[in-house]
Amino acid sequence: MAYYNYYIDETGNRNPDQKPDLHREHRDWFGIGGIMVKSEDIQECKDKRQEFADKWNVTAPFHMTDMLSNHKKFAWLGRIPEERRHKFWGEYKTLLATVPVIGLSCIIDRPGYVARGYLQDNPDRWLLCRSAFDISVERAAKIARKDGCKLNVIFEQDAGINQIIVGYFASLKANGLGFNEERSDKYGPLTQAEFAETLSGIEYKPKSNSMLQVADSYLYAMARHPYDKKFDVYCRIRDSRKTGEYPKLCV
Repeated sequence: MAYYNYYIDETGNRNPDQKPDLHREHRDWFGIGGIMVKSEDIQECKDKRQEFADKWNVTAPFHMTDMLSNHKKFAWLGRIPEERRHKFWGEYKTLLATVPVIGLSCIIDRPGYVARGYLQDNPDRWLLCRSAFDISVERAAKIARKDGCKLNVIFEQDAGINQIIVGYFASLKANGLGFNEERSDKYGPLTQAEFAETLSGIEYKPKSNSMLQVADSYLYAMARHPYDKKFDVYCRIRDSRKTGEYPKLCV
């Protein structure tokens, strides 16, 4: 049976009552998501990413925040002439805009989450990663079901949360969503049986995984866009939908 791989990462602080980070004012989000890739398109994505890396002699994992800030192993971007740096970003945005993927995420505005009273309503509240994981995986499962596919989830490993994320996945298969039924009914949630039928497996991979690096760039672009409507990376991916089936964006 055909399948999708859903490569995911997370961005922001997963603790809902963490004090706001002054350095992230007006961009205080938490999100989980990345890219969905059909089984037959995975190798093409890997090849396109590697072709770009070879051309620019990049051996470090692509990490969007480091790339944008010319930080760590991307400090060299801040030292090259502006014309060449502009060329780098133009070609990288073209890479993201031409890989056959679906960009998918759940982005939660942390101040908005608190303002809506969820902390008071939920004394046994979930971490934001539980809400975002369940929502984004359900969205991915709905797409997979529409296309008659199974769904695998691959996430970037972190010793502190590996088993937590695996547990979220197992809970979806065994129990379905845990949200308030009355509030969520209007969204047409999948049933436990539908999750069990669609979800296949989950595994975690290191940062060096090339597909997770593409997922990182997609996730950052989707997270930043609601706070920065002119963010050029997101706009380039979004506008590319005019020329073909992929990539798509679902936030």
